[in-house]
Formats: sequence, structure tokens, C-alpha cells
Amino acid sequence: MAEHEYELGFWPRGAGTAAAAAATAAAAAPLPFSTDSYPGGGGRLVMVIRGELDHDTAPALQRALEEALERSRSGLELDLQAVPFLDCSGLNVLLRLRRDAQTHGKTVELGPRSPAVTRLLTLSGTASLFPRAQ
Repeated sequence: MAEHEYELGFWPRGAGTAAAAAATAAAAAPLPFSTDSYPGGGGRLVMVIRGELDHDTAPALQRALEEALERSRSGLELDLQAVPFLDCSGLNVLLRLRRDAQTHGKTVELGPRSPAVTRLLTLSGTASLFPRAQ
């Protein structure tokens, strides 16, 4: 099985031991996320993010976005159309990024968004905090 793939499955027969449960949990680990970046207009850096943004990936996502914000002249545009899952941990990373950008006179805009991202931003009342990229 490739590193970026996983299977959802059932507990195997005889999986009543802690070791078997740990092995099964490790095999069903969440998909990792990845980022790519390229220069955008007006000194912005466009970050394309792919994968699930949750409690497990939030620390690495935070580091990647902090580094990108530092490299940008005027801020970031996030392309989140390939994010199939976003939980409150991922949302908190985005909110911290927005705050840090404002502190440094920069902005964070959201480009394309997946339905999962749009849903959480709407339900949480935070959609208006992230303007749409032009």
C-alpha cells in the first residue's frame, strides 16, 4: 500500500489484543496533507493545500503556513479545493494565520474551496473573515 493511501476496514478476526488494535489503528492513519506554493500577483504567495486538515496534521500545517507567510511580501492566497476534511483544529490554524498576517500588515485570502471547507466556515460563522481571492 502506498504511503498516501489507506483502507477503511473492519477489525480482523482475533483483533482483541492491544497490539492488534494498535496495528490496525496505524494502518488506518489519516491521509497526510501536502502543500505547493507559487508566486501570485501583488507580492502574494499562493499555497495549494491537499489532504485532510485535522488534529493530526494541524501542527505541520501551522509550520508550513508560518514559513509561507514569512516568505510572502503582502500575504497568502490559499487554494483549499483539494481538502476533503477540515475540523476545528484546522480552522484554528487558519484563524491564527489570519491574526499573524494582520500583525505583520499582510492578508490571507481564500481561493477555491472544497465543500467541506465551505461548510465549516459557514457553520462556524468565520467565512466573512477570509475574503475570496480575486
